[in-house]
Amino acid sequence: MPGDGDNSPRKTDIAANRAQSSWFHTPRPVKRLFDRFPLISYPANKLPQRKSLDRRRNALYIFAQESVEQHDLPSFNPSCLKWQTYLKLMGADYITVPSNNHASPTGSLPFLMPAYSDTQSALDFVAPVPSNKLQEWASKNGGFAKEEPGNMRYKAYISLLDHRIRNAWLHTLYLNPTNFIAVAQPLYIDPSTSSTVARYALSKNLQAAALAEMLKTSTSPVIDIDLLYRESDSAFAALSQLLGEHEWFFDEDAPGLFDAAVFAYTHLLLNNGLGWQVEEERLGKGLREGRWKNLIDHERRIYQKCYQ
Repeated sequence: MPGDGDNSPRKTDIAANRAQSSWFHTPRPVKRLFDRFPLISYPANKLPQRKSLDRRRNALYIFAQESVEQHDLPSFNPSCLKWQTYLKLMGADYITVPSNNHASPTGSLPFLMPAYSDTQSALDFVAPVPSNKLQEWASKNGGFAKEEPGNMRYKAYISLLDHRIRNAWLHTLYLNPTNFIAVAQPLYIDPSTSSTVARYALSKNLQAAALAEMLKTSTSPVIDIDLLYRESDSAFAALSQLLGEHEWFFDEDAPGLFDAAVFAYTHLLLNNGLGWQVEEERLGKGLREGRWKNLIDHERRIYQKCYQ
C-alpha cells in the first residue's frame, strides 16, 4: 500500500545493495581453498609437431597409411596419388606425411609444406601449397620442368578422368556397400575415431558427399549404375587407344601430369592389397581381365619409375 513503512525508498536501496553484493561474495570454504591453493596461469603450450618430420625438406601431406612415412608407398587416394606421383616424375625432393582433410588449409588433401631455408626457423610462417598450385610449384622446384599440352584434345581426355572414371570410382568405393566396408571403412573411417556413433555418422557423411559429387555431372536425379560403368569402360577404352604402343601419353618423351593422373586410378584398381571385393568391383574388371593391356604396362612403368 502507498505510505507503507516497509516499502520506503531507503530500505529498498539497502536491500538491493545487499542482493547485488551477494553475487560477488565468495563462500568461506571456497575462499580458504583458493587462499591455500591460488590459481596460477601457465604459459601456452607449443603447437604439437611430428618428431620425425625433417623441416629442412618439403613435406607432402596425403591420405596414406602411417608406414608411408618410412617407405614412401603410394597413397590410397587418387587425388593424392596423382600429385605424389607427379612430383616424383618432376624430380621434386619431398617426404610424405600421412594426414587428413582437417589438417589441410583448404579442407582437402593433398597440400605441401615447403622446406625451411637456412635463414628460417620453425617459428617463421611458410605458406602451404594447395593442390591447385602444385604444378606451378613443381615447375620451379623440381629437377626439371615439363609443359603439359593445353589444347582441346588434352582437355577432353582429362574430362574422361575427372568425370566418367571418377564418378565410377566414387560409386565403387563409397556407394557399393561391400567395398565400402572392405576398403573405405578401414582406410578413411576407422583411423579417424574409435567411437561407433562417430564412425556411423562419418560413413553417412562420406556417402552423401560422394553421391552429391556424382549428381553434379548427372542429367538425372537418379544415378543409372549400368550407364555409369559403361561410360567408365568406354573412358578406359579411349585412354587405351590414345596411349597405343607409346610409352607415355600423347607420345611424349617423358611422363607428365596426365600419366600421373591415369596411374592414380589404374594402380589403385589393380592393387589387390586394398581389399577390393572383386565380384562387386565392376570398375577395375576390364583392367584385371587384360582388356587394356597397354594401360597395365603403363601402370607398371610408372610404378617402377617412381616407387621402386
